Amino acid sequence: MERVFDTRLVMLAELTIKPGKREEFLDYTLANLAISRSAAGNIQFDILIDAARPDEVLFYEVWESAEAQQAYMAWRVERGDLTVLMSFLAGEPRFTALQSIVG
Repeated sequence: MERVFDTRLVMLAELTIKPGKREEFLDYTLANLAISRSAAGNIQFDILIDAARPDEVLFYEVWESAEAQQAYMAWRVERGDLTVLMSFLAGEPRFTALQSIVG
């Protein structure tokens, strides 16, 4: 059986917020959430917080393609948004790019 993968990209970004920066981080990300959701090629963009670990955040993104996600990230870098986001974090984010198997 031939394996077929969906062309959509699911991107997970795991972030750890610096102590004392949670509210400022949430304000910043919520102010930018509608922009992310309206980006060309975005299907879904959610910010998830673990109630047991409130400084651990997961960005769950679904994109039409890897190219759409890469264009979005390049645009965010160009605007300086990534630099601002990184100022709230305790370390480098962990990114995982996933594709679905079409069955």
